[in-house]
Amino acid sequence: MADKDYSEAGFHDFLRQSAMSGQFNPAIARARKLAAEQLLVELKSHERTDLRLLDVDELCSRFHKMQGSTIRPESLDVYRSRLKDALADFFSWTQDPIAFVPRETETRATRESLKRDTPGEARAREQLALDPPRRPHDIFPVPLRENLVVYIQNVPLDMTLKEAEKIAAVVRALADPDAGA
Repeated sequence: MADKDYSEAGFHDFLRQSAMSGQFNPAIARARKLAAEQLLVELKSHERTDLRLLDVDELCSRFHKMQGSTIRPESLDVYRSRLKDALADFFSWTQDPIAFVPRETETRATRESLKRDTPGEARAREQLALDPPRRPHDIFPVPLRENLVVYIQNVPLDMTLKEAEKIAAVVRALADPDAGA
């Protein structure tokens, strides 16, 4: 039996594949990828070859010492949590890819959002999964109807539901009530 790949490269492949396959909500996949990109620059060589040796809390301490005041403690806590979740799923997937099931909270959230999607939203979600933004300020396409796509830019990767509702309220205020459904 071949050795299992617990390397940093294997982890990045897992993040990419899970986003493209729809195993995770695209927002969760992007958020985890960003956390990994930020924190894993501080890996030691032995950790790069086997992420099971990584102590995420110690990595965050190293990262904070190197970054100093350029990162807020609450942002670091979010990165820590996301990286721990991503690594837990990666280890589970690497151990047994056939039996792998993402953590239930993420699966349920993804399933519920997919049920609410209109056909246009489903196309937009598929496009995001296939071609994820490269940076947080990339543009997100939102197909509204045939031959009409609206683009959203500068969406923070750690946006809260309350902040999303605020943006949605602004968009609702722009809608023409006489335009129909």
